Amino acid sequence: MASKRKTDSPRASTNRAWPFVVAAAAVFGLLAAMPVLLPALHLQLGVAAVKTSHGITLRPAPAAPHLVSLPSVAQPIDPGDQPASLPAVNATREAAAVSAEDSRIRIMLHDAGHIYQPEVIPTRGNLPTLVLTAGQDTYTAADLVQYGALVMLPDHAALLIDNVFVSTNARLSLGGSGLRTLYLDNSGGGFATIVGWDGNLSFQGSASQPMTIVGWNRAANAPAADTGNGRSYIREVGGTMTLSDVRVSSLGFWSGRTGGVAWTGLTGSPSKGGATASTFTANTYGAFVSRGSGVTFRGDLFEYNELDGLHIHRYSVDSSVISSSADRNGGNGFIVSPATVSTLLANDVSEHNAGNGYFINGKPLATGASAAGGSVAPGSGTVVEDSAAVNNGQIGILVEGGTGTVISGDQVCASVTAIAVRYGVTDGVLTGNYVSCDPRSGFSIGPSTPGLLVSGNTVVGPRTGFIVSGSGAIDLQDNHVVEATVFGVSARGLSSKVTGVGNVISGTGFRAIDARADAAVPVLSATNVSGWVYHGKVSFWSYLRFHPLAALWLSISILVLIAWAWSHRRRLPAHPYPASTRWRGDAGDHARMPVRASAGVTRSAGREAVPAMAVPAMAGAAMAGAPGGPRAARTAGASGSSSERRWEAARSRPFPALGEAGGPASARAGGHRQPHDSHHGADDQEVDRQ
Repeated sequence: MASKRKTDSPRASTNRAWPFVVAAAAVFGLLAAMPVLLPALHLQLGVAAVKTSHGITLRPAPAAPHLVSLPSVAQPIDPGDQPASLPAVNATREAAAVSAEDSRIRIMLHDAGHIYQPEVIPTRGNLPTLVLTAGQDTYTAADLVQYGALVMLPDHAALLIDNVFVSTNARLSLGGSGLRTLYLDNSGGGFATIVGWDGNLSFQGSASQPMTIVGWNRAANAPAADTGNGRSYIREVGGTMTLSDVRVSSLGFWSGRTGGVAWTGLTGSPSKGGATASTFTANTYGAFVSRGSGVTFRGDLFEYNELDGLHIHRYSVDSSVISSSADRNGGNGFIVSPATVSTLLANDVSEHNAGNGYFINGKPLATGASAAGGSVAPGSGTVVEDSAAVNNGQIGILVEGGTGTVISGDQVCASVTAIAVRYGVTDGVLTGNYVSCDPRSGFSIGPSTPGLLVSGNTVVGPRTGFIVSGSGAIDLQDNHVVEATVFGVSARGLSSKVTGVGNVISGTGFRAIDARADAAVPVLSATNVSGWVYHGKVSFWSYLRFHPLAALWLSISILVLIAWAWSHRRRLPAHPYPASTRWRGDAGDHARMPVRASAGVTRSAGREAVPAMAVPAMAGAAMAGAPGGPRAARTAGASGSSSERRWEAARSRPFPALGEAGGPASARAGGHRQPHDSHHGADDQEVDRQ
């Protein structure tokens, strides 16, 4: 019994509990020390920002924009002037001119297979065409002069007065010290062109003495304008064309292949070459590439062209644009069209264009079988890096469709939307970009951008840093939103699934992280919103600013009130149809009573004179069957002046309607009932009752 009491004593219970207390203290101590231990052991718990994506090294958020350095040739000439615009020309006539050019080239291609030395071939409706055949090493300006296609002018200049067609394997090289300026004639008889078909075209100047190529109107003694009848152009089809230190201007019309300077390949025979230290100004397109392979532009300027500065069109592969600029063009600065692969734009500047700064269109040409045989594969592998888009008319960088598009290290100054990614962009990466100039939205993402990674971007002064609309699953990490005024991140639409880590959001507005239109709240872990200050003061104007439907209904209401006030600005008559209403005038209307004419003629105001002797018969015939008929007959049968006055009063009143008994008499007479003299009150009242 003594042993049992000793075992159950309080001291024994305490001795058994102390190991558990020590273990609990150790666990809590370890948890408290984890923030120190994990970095020391290079371990992390929870979601961590990734460092690479799809083989692309992600950049940190920049603190300031970097300077994009351009060579002197690529620097804009007049960056502050207005962009170019399309001339007012007849579209049908322009398209017909393109079709005529296609027909002429087909004829030249056919004839070139049957001749073995250069020959001038006339073409109806066009200037003659000099066909250069393969065999001679390289044709030069001297050969064009020999065959009459080129006329030399003073000061190392020349005028091309015929078309030139460089056939398969033929080579034409123009430029050098002997030819510094080449004018392409645009006269009443047509326009001169240079076209190579699987040949080789070379235009060479030097840094100190660049070569100038310009379309020229001899009649106006000025550069040729696009008047709707076609204009000179240069084109290579399926061969190689290079330009070095060349100044090209006033060329092209309507289509890409006739738009100025064009590289257009063939199926199985892509066009190659490119341009270096050259300028393309005042053309329809600055430069145009279709079915090209490895076409490269380096240190070039595309300024004040009617459409796009540089258009990289369908089925082009491995195109590169390095250290070039596009300014004041009437369309987009740089555009990459569908079905292109591996296009690189690096260290470029797109400024003050009427359209987008950069437009990456990677959508497939067709979504299924099509009559034209369009590709169903989206564009892929386009990269825009270390470039700038400044003050363009629409969006700084616009990406629509495509796979694997990378927008990296760019700076965008825009007032509306800086960078927009939408319509089927898959596995894209936006990293290291700097957005400024207080845009409405720094990044507009969606709809349909699955797998998009947005990492290490900085947005300064936007209304909303990131707007995500129907995007699918995207990832935001390590982005900085500074001085936002409405939302930092706003998700919209049921399909928007936004996750991320490590973002920093500051500003003054409604919410740092917002969700609306059935969207789930973005799941952004380890996001710093301590710099966000709620500002919920809503004025009348700010409410309308964020509620466009309210502004619409308010405008409609104001319009209705204005219309009501306008319609009541003057007093309306008591009855809208006085011609069909019985009414009585006042005593002042006696002046309008009909007066018996002298010399046997009765007259009334506004009526044609009727002989007095015919009046009773006419009145009796007209009044027959009417409610006032019997009384009128009695009045007509009376004698003396009193009877005549009563008849005049009855005659002055309109006849009753024929189709409706008791209806208003004015329906037949077409006039108003006249006011009555009080002298005949009793008789008149009886007539009125009838």
